[in-house]
Amino acid sequence: QISGSLPLVGILRLDTAETVKPVAAIYRKALASLGQADGRDIRIEFRLAEGHAERFPELARELVRDRASVIVASGDAAVRAAQQATTTIPIIAVVDDIVASGLINSLSKPGGNTTGVSIIATELDGKRLDILKRFVAAGHRFGVLSDASNATSAPQQLIDTARALGVELIVEEVHNPTEFAAAFASMHAKGAEAVLLRSSPLFLAFRKEVCEMSKSHKLPAIAQARVMAEAGCAVSYGVHLSEMHVLAAGFAHKMLKGARPDETPAEQPTKFELVINLKAAKELGLTVSPILQVEADRVIE
Repeated sequence: QISGSLPLVGILRLDTAETVKPVAAIYRKALASLGQADGRDIRIEFRLAEGHAERFPELARELVRDRASVIVASGDAAVRAAQQATTTIPIIAVVDDIVASGLINSLSKPGGNTTGVSIIATELDGKRLDILKRFVAAGHRFGVLSDASNATSAPQQLIDTARALGVELIVEEVHNPTEFAAAFASMHAKGAEAVLLRSSPLFLAFRKEVCEMSKSHKLPAIAQARVMAEAGCAVSYGVHLSEMHVLAAGFAHKMLKGARPDETPAEQPTKFELVINLKAAKELGLTVSPILQVEADRVIE
């Protein structure tokens, strides 16, 4: 077939053309394994906001104008933009909490034209804070960095965990990468001794920059995904994101085969991994207990 006549799978992300490459490879491989090869059976096109969530509405409208057969959107802002642009094209969401965010009615009966993957990152914030406290045992003031376009207010579980641990939270929000430096400087100035990076496509896309800020301000950081620890943050705890992308590709395949999003239950992960970057921890002057290292699914030397 002529490429332009192939069904279009549009993928909305905060990435740049450089940072999206590993994700693009995952989607192409996953869809090809399902018989949907890019350029032969379908067209896969990435529409990238390059760190600026305010660009999503126009990018979503472009996909609608280009008659996308399915839209895969990562992060609340991308999904909401897609939902505002179309009520008929199937939308596959990859977000922190797909129900609590109001993006679908329920996991079993999504309703509307959206279904997808809920990585329950918000529910894990309390667990991450507990792990961070074990890293910085003497710490009593921890920063919490949120993506203003993606994150909800600090969840009750995080607040309750902080209270139980005797930790004061210093919350900062950012809208794009240009605000990272000011946010870290503010947390440092307010006496933060470590920082919890809440789940965000922004932090994932610009993980090198945010992990470097952690190092330069001497604030050990815990993040949601292995790639964050690999990029230089001290520790991560959460889902393996590549598996979530494979799940999303599977949803896209179902939609291309005629499934209806309102009748296709959303999914959430059951496995989580703890990754410790021992090198980064040592650079920050931390001594990681042998017990934590044994508990880790992976230790980066």
